[in-house]
Amino acid sequence: MSIIQQNITHRDTLQINPIESSWSANSSSSPDALFQDANITVYGLPILPSLEPRNNASSSPDISSADASKFGQKRKRDPSPDLPEKRPALQLDTPAQSLSEMRQSPKFSPETLEGEKAREWRELMIKTMFPGTNIKPQRELRDRDAPKVKQRKEKRSKGKKEALEAVAPDGAAATATPCASSEAALVTAASEVANVDPYRRARLPPGFHKQLPKFAPRVPDIPLDALTAPTLAYIVVGPRIRGKFDVKAAVSLGVPSGPLRGQLTKGNSITFKVKVDGEDVERTVRPEDCIGESEAPGAIIILDIPTTTHIPALLSSFADSPFYAKFRSQRPEDVKEYSVRSVFHLCGKGVLEDERYIAFMNGFAPSTHHIIASREHSPDLVTFTSAAFNQLRVNQLDPEIFPLPKFSLSVTKSIESIPNLPATARLLISSQEFNMRSPAPPILKETRDSFHAAASSEKLPTLPPKTSEKFEIAKKNVEDHIASGTVPPGADVKIIPLGTGSAVPSKYRNVSSTLIQIPKWGNILLDAGEGTWGQLVRQFGLDEAAPNNVWDMLRELKCIYVSHVHGDHHMGLAHILAKRRLLQPPPTSPLYLVTIRSVHLYIRELSDLQDLGLDDPSGNGVVPIMSEALHWKNTGAYQTYGMWQIGGTEPWTDYETSQKNAGDMRRDLGLDSFSSVDVLHRTRCYGAVIKHTDGWSIVFSGDTQPTNALVWAGKNATLLIHEATMADDQVEMATQKAHSTFGQAISIGKRMNAEHILLTHFSARYPKMPPASIMKPSHTPSGEGRAKEPIIALAFDHANLTIGNMWKVNYYLPALEQSFRDTVAEEGDEEEEEGEGEVATMEVAVD
Repeated sequence: MSIIQQNITHRDTLQINPIESSWSANSSSSPDALFQDANITVYGLPILPSLEPRNNASSSPDISSADASKFGQKRKRDPSPDLPEKRPALQLDTPAQSLSEMRQSPKFSPETLEGEKAREWRELMIKTMFPGTNIKPQRELRDRDAPKVKQRKEKRSKGKKEALEAVAPDGAAATATPCASSEAALVTAASEVANVDPYRRARLPPGFHKQLPKFAPRVPDIPLDALTAPTLAYIVVGPRIRGKFDVKAAVSLGVPSGPLRGQLTKGNSITFKVKVDGEDVERTVRPEDCIGESEAPGAIIILDIPTTTHIPALLSSFADSPFYAKFRSQRPEDVKEYSVRSVFHLCGKGVLEDERYIAFMNGFAPSTHHIIASREHSPDLVTFTSAAFNQLRVNQLDPEIFPLPKFSLSVTKSIESIPNLPATARLLISSQEFNMRSPAPPILKETRDSFHAAASSEKLPTLPPKTSEKFEIAKKNVEDHIASGTVPPGADVKIIPLGTGSAVPSKYRNVSSTLIQIPKWGNILLDAGEGTWGQLVRQFGLDEAAPNNVWDMLRELKCIYVSHVHGDHHMGLAHILAKRRLLQPPPTSPLYLVTIRSVHLYIRELSDLQDLGLDDPSGNGVVPIMSEALHWKNTGAYQTYGMWQIGGTEPWTDYETSQKNAGDMRRDLGLDSFSSVDVLHRTRCYGAVIKHTDGWSIVFSGDTQPTNALVWAGKNATLLIHEATMADDQVEMATQKAHSTFGQAISIGKRMNAEHILLTHFSARYPKMPPASIMKPSHTPSGEGRAKEPIIALAFDHANLTIGNMWKVNYYLPALEQSFRDTVAEEGDEEEEEGEGEVATMEVAVD
């Protein structure tokens, strides 16, 4: 749970039961389960790394000698202060005070809570997010209720300006009101719920939008380094399946049909009367007299072993506990009690070759299947092969703009070269199915993969005649355009859309993220939705020996701009920061994180559990900049009320500090200015205006309705990257969801006098191509008395665009459309949703 989840997550009908696993190994013969229902029981095994260096020639060490010495010294994390320096610690946690009493203090800060009080506060936050009222919100009010609802709203708003303006910080609903003093007020009574606006939350407790209590170090002496973090193994056990009912045996014993036989199947003995030699005799039948031997519960085990230093704890967990030892056993009595069907091994570098680990694997029953996920031993295959195959086809259209996704069919090490692995060991691959009950081997689902074989072949895939014709027409149009001399000179700034969809990822479009690469200066990432790191890996590749690999890109990444708190814009941020900490040698310049307070809080809360590079003593870690401090109007101070107040007073929110950090960022990236623009969305959201000393500028809209402020702030932009979530016939829906249509986005660009407009953030209704409605751009030579129309382009995931070649996309649209249609026909891809059949067919004319 994080501050972002608190701000934007609210579900009346869900009841959440958070379960925490202890990091202490449990050697009990009957450990408590983490979870249990009628179908499965889940146990958790903590796997802690051993910090003592191990020098074993038989295993492949996965840490450097410097790291080994660090482990030997048992380096501890630098203790974090209980509170930021500018806020003195409050001695609120006294034995006489309950949490409810502490919350009444105007200086109450959840961050100061420790121990039981901290746990109680977290539970309170979960109860507030998921009140479990089971009241379904009525999205459409009945006509007869509408006047009453309007009166209630007017009455509620009258005289309560402060309550309406005191918006929940950084994106929570603007209707949140202070909490009543009693705990009972946290969950609205059923009688009150009926009168609550279905889009509004119940009252929120004081401190709801402040940073959560710090997580105390769970495991002393273990640093938060990504490779040395503790992991949790899971054992999932199914139910015991009763044996088959033997009808013949029941008949021979005289068991009558009906309820008595049902009692036997439930495990109960029965007593009934039968006639023997003409006399009634009472007979007792036990379940085992008529029911075959029960089937042992099936089990699967999931092991996450990132380094060889985790192996000792793994071994002791199964050896020291009589209960867990039964799962890793070949004794017949243990196998009859628990039948382990599959063990999933998530192995880091050097783990699979370690003799201790091989011996551990061989300790399971011979029938157990071992499924191995190891980057060293597995090819790096593309999962969504139909999307990749389409990219392979359009690569023939323009190899520069449509590069192939990075993949590898070869492996660093062959699994066959490892001696003594169990005979049932195999690599984990996509589209496998595993049975938990029947002892069957993994089943590979039939899938069609046209990409990998075609991409590895020297022969290009054959295009259908109609597609080939459209490709040739598109290429000819591009050549004619170049000959006309209208190509903008020297625009080498790269624009790489990594995610061009909205809300949820899809096969062809991931969620929001756009990479800006400025030659000789560095990289800027605009938003980082979930899966952004995976998109970067496919774009640049992991091979450190290859030029322009993903690690080079990450080293040159100097700014991440996150527009707002919605998950499709920020959920990939933490993973990128964690990967940056793996760079060796470390980066020589900071990474500036420009965003609103709630995103900064989210990262800070997560950094209690994972090293993300905050507060790096080298000065080259993550440097915070508040979006509000870069406001395009240069207000000189934060707004202190209403929707646009920052919502906190933490030291890192200091206005002057953000201004100073922004100056350093501009210097590092060669920027003349970097401004934020308040735009209109359903939560607090900022666009950005980036101006370079070389004379070009890029405007980024974030998520927004058509906004005049963006027009004024981004006047005469070289490039406008604007969201275009909805089609032009969905204006009403776009307004309700605070998004823009295609036509609205283009209109903003024209009013701004932008030279280029790149449309992105398309609704999941259009997973491949957006609908036809884009205005036809014209390219009018200068001096003809009318303004030159902007170049308009659609964004596609992994398109390798520059400001100088963006115009080509217009000519390629008919060919791209046809290629997508071929993919549906050839790959058996899912059918397009209704209304998607008519795709964008932007015609380009050179006047």
